[in-house]
Amino acid sequence: MTHYRPEDLVDLARYPLHEPEGAAYRELVRAGRKRLGEDGALALPGFVTSDAFSAMVREAEALMPEAHYCAQDHNPYLIADDPCLPAMHPRNRAQVSDKGCIADDRIAADSALRALYDWPGLRAFIAAVLGVDRLHPYADPLGSLNINVFAPGQQLGWHFDNADFVTTLMLRPAEAGGLYEYVPGLRGPEGDDFAALGAVLDGAGEGPRVLDMEAGALVVFRGRYALHRVTPVEGARPRLLAVLSYDPKPGKTLTEHTRKIFYGRVA
Repeated sequence: MTHYRPEDLVDLARYPLHEPEGAAYRELVRAGRKRLGEDGALALPGFVTSDAFSAMVREAEALMPEAHYCAQDHNPYLIADDPCLPAMHPRNRAQVSDKGCIADDRIAADSALRALYDWPGLRAFIAAVLGVDRLHPYADPLGSLNINVFAPGQQLGWHFDNADFVTTLMLRPAEAGGLYEYVPGLRGPEGDDFAALGAVLDGAGEGPRVLDMEAGALVVFRGRYALHRVTPVEGARPRLLAVLSYDPKPGKTLTEHTRKIFYGRVA
């Protein structure tokens, strides 16, 4: 069984997550928290070592036949439509998402990706950037650690997340397309800007921001209040993205309905 150490996984010279009391770590957290607060997104390029990254890509490619593919029609809020509003209202506007998902239980216990997900130092760093006391791995048998597979032509439609944040690691960008676009400021605790939301859905305005998700980049994204999508993947090869799910509360799981949609099974 392979045993990965933190220095095998993360470029600690660039991202000293192993020295949380050091000045470089504190500056990394300060800068990350500032960027996340201003943009709603933090991208850390070259986060994993070249050896670990190569191992993760090999693992993901070997698991691609295990992916369950699904397609969904949904509104930007990923909830039931509001029957009091017309179908073309921004609140109800139909979006299309389709992708493949490799479930947690298909990812080996001794894999490099699993070792990164399980490392307490990574959770502590993300928690510090988010400004929360502690993060826990999901307790879901299928949805804790995933690899998303976007085949050519597949995409994620415009939406807001139901979770406060998501952590991802880009394993293989698309040859073309597959861009992560987002627009902050359309939603907040005080309400929603439906006029601005409608303009984005219509393709009007200044256009969305594009998050630089190069191979090997770790991304923390606050998607509850930032509208975002993945544009259709172009080219011959699939786009591969690892999703590392954590929560401030222990024991987080998905509903059986959600598991059935994304994995085609409940266990």
